[in-house]
Amino acid sequence: MKQIFVDPDLTRVSFARNVLEAEGIACFIQNENTRTLGPSVAGYSYTQLLDPALCVLDETQWEKAAEIIQTHFKNSTADGPEWQCKGCQELNPAAFDLCWNCGAEHVV
Repeated sequence: MKQIFVDPDLTRVSFARNVLEAEGIACFIQNENTRTLGPSVAGYSYTQLLDPALCVLDETQWEKAAEIIQTHFKNSTADGPEWQCKGCQELNPAAFDLCWNCGAEHVV
């Protein structure tokens, strides 16, 4: 097991997991449910130790997985404006290249 992608936004980590699984790379999200435990467990409101982290099970697939993740997130900024899917009209975060609702590609 080797960590490949960490982000405080579980949605982004889940998207990365879905992309890797679609490519046949076995992975899982570590800390998937611990993000909300920060105040009660650690005594303060935020710690990166509790951020969701995507891990690849087979370390020999890590480089391939890293390349895939890089491709999907290289032109994305989480701070940009949301975009509306032309297929289902759902609003999507700027960082998404595919609609979270129907899977349609973001067409500019």
